[in-house]
Amino acid sequence: MTPPPWAAGLSEARASGAVAPVRRHARPRGAGAPATAGYRHDLDGLRAVAVLLVAVYHVWVHRVSGGVDVFLMLSGFFVGGGLLRSFARGAPVRLRDYLPRLARRLLPALVVVLAAVLVASMVWLPRTRWGDVSGETLASLLYVENWRLAVGEHTYGAADAMQSPLQHVWSLSVQGQVFVGVPLLLLAVWWCTRRWASPARLSAVHATVVVLAVASFFYALVSVRLDQSFAYYDTFARLWEYLTGTLLALAVVRARVSRGWSVVGGWVGVAVLLAAGLVVDGGSSFPGPAALVPVAGAALVVLAGATSDGRLPRGSVSRLLASTPVARAGGYAYTFYLWHWPVLVFAIVVRDRPVGWLAGTAVLLVAGALAYATRRWVEVPLRSATPRPRTDGLRGLRVAVAVAAALAVALPLGWFGQLEIQRRSFSTVDTASFEGFPGAMEVAAPGVFSVEKDATPVPDPVTAPFDVALPTRDECVTYNEDTTVVRCTYGDETARTVVAVVGNSHAEQWVDALSGIGSVSGFRVVTYLKGGCPFSLDTPEENPWQSCRDWNTEVVEELVESPPDAVFTIGTRYSWNDDSIPGNEFVPPGYVRAWEALDAVGVQVVALRDTPWLLESAPDCVAVSNDPTVCAVEATSVLDVRSPADDMELPANVALVDLNDIVCFDGVCPYVQGNRMVYRDNNHLTQAYVRSIAPVLEERVRDVLPVF
Repeated sequence: MTPPPWAAGLSEARASGAVAPVRRHARPRGAGAPATAGYRHDLDGLRAVAVLLVAVYHVWVHRVSGGVDVFLMLSGFFVGGGLLRSFARGAPVRLRDYLPRLARRLLPALVVVLAAVLVASMVWLPRTRWGDVSGETLASLLYVENWRLAVGEHTYGAADAMQSPLQHVWSLSVQGQVFVGVPLLLLAVWWCTRRWASPARLSAVHATVVVLAVASFFYALVSVRLDQSFAYYDTFARLWEYLTGTLLALAVVRARVSRGWSVVGGWVGVAVLLAAGLVVDGGSSFPGPAALVPVAGAALVVLAGATSDGRLPRGSVSRLLASTPVARAGGYAYTFYLWHWPVLVFAIVVRDRPVGWLAGTAVLLVAGALAYATRRWVEVPLRSATPRPRTDGLRGLRVAVAVAAALAVALPLGWFGQLEIQRRSFSTVDTASFEGFPGAMEVAAPGVFSVEKDATPVPDPVTAPFDVALPTRDECVTYNEDTTVVRCTYGDETARTVVAVVGNSHAEQWVDALSGIGSVSGFRVVTYLKGGCPFSLDTPEENPWQSCRDWNTEVVEELVESPPDAVFTIGTRYSWNDDSIPGNEFVPPGYVRAWEALDAVGVQVVALRDTPWLLESAPDCVAVSNDPTVCAVEATSVLDVRSPADDMELPANVALVDLNDIVCFDGVCPYVQGNRMVYRDNNHLTQAYVRSIAPVLEERVRDVLPVF
């Protein structure tokens, strides 16, 4: 039987004699026979169960199964355990052998999948998605995809047409970092203790593993409470799962369980593993203590196979997992995992709807066929470092993999170059001129400006996501857990009249328009902005995000101490995530409390009704079709007929402004209006459009607030 593929098996640990060579078999021996040289075929079977759990949950259940956590633990059991055994023999792993073998084991299949995803993306995904896929391809190739997702504040979600076809590579990135980082650290400890006696040096290595495991677990516990979406992809928050497997490898050497316990413990472990994804919401709680559930279930299965006589008893789950078909299936776990997610995502894209039982089964079968082909004709032939005759077939295979690797690098870099050219071209477009490209003025002043026929909208759908507001370009926005109040000044910077723009990115998107108005009308615009944090004095029950609450408290204190002439903010919020609130919109109580605090010191508030949130990315739609009947949405599906603020008793200092009769005209919210892209994603306006609606904003604010 070949080494376990997902964990890179014993092969990486053997790279320099990290573990003693064991006799191999083309297939597992009788499931009840003693394990040859300690090789655990039942854990191949466990790997098959884990990867199938991951795939089934992705296809149909849309939850975190815990299978990835099992993979990490098994990686630690095989690779980490092999490393510790090499130290125990006084012959630590040699990096010059270990790292090349690791690369031969993991990279060929990965680059084939990456190249295939790039080609499929060019065929089936809109051009607006190519940049993200290109970035994720390079991140996957460099084994940093987990950090890309973490920094991008990507949260776990069910498979759909908007998900990245490479999102799943985050776990491989974590493993790759651990496969390299842990040996380096342990070798450093071994070198630092070179003057110690061998038993003491080994104890230092073991102690390092224990301390790291405990530190990682408590780090995960705290990180999940502070920022779970970041912790989910954090390598150090996941490290304890790998090191648990490493320590389990030490324990199994000494553990010898009875046949009865093997039967009971093994089945209990599988039951816990199968139930983990149903009883624990891993998407919102992993890798914290909740991840102990699947890890503990897998650990029970590992221990159940360590019987006192070396035989797997009849009726035990270990015997079932070690059976030929199940154990062999585990040999394809790595390649199956690589293929299942992109096949699923592209199936949804092509079908334009989620997969059901029939289509989902087809996804698994296609992924299985691709996994078989990749392992047989790519992974296995290229894995060995032993010199062999250079047959035409092997030479051709190496060329094919080299071409795939070149594609995985060249296509993303080429697309990034094209994006830069398009960005520079867009920067030369005069979006201040309404002629031919009137944007909102097509509705606000019909017939005044011409609309160029068959024109490409500005910005181009590909560059629309980069058409962001001034504060973002000037790095004047606070993000994540930072509570620093950052202020930037726009408009007439010498004016005594001050308008403060306060809130999140939906308030920020109006800064360019307000800056232009202020430059002409003679007022200064000062920004107080934090990503994802609206201007609101919330209770912990209303908003559990503490840094947002702290930031708002500090902003209110500053505005009360040094009152501006007016505050511009967003006055409504969308309620799709709260079934207890009727309609599409509401005014949160925290908003009103913030306005009341300003009313107490005589500060006027302009509360702008938020613009609609779409159910899809506008640039993605327009990149495929510029048909206005296709790339538009009925207003009633994203807006209430009346603003909820109109029917509320609000503080006397609040002036309500609504521009949605322009954004959504005649019952329709178009994605392109007057040859200008309205949205740069599914909820933020492009600055090209904001500049076109600025005259309407100025007129309506001036009607309710003389300072304008």
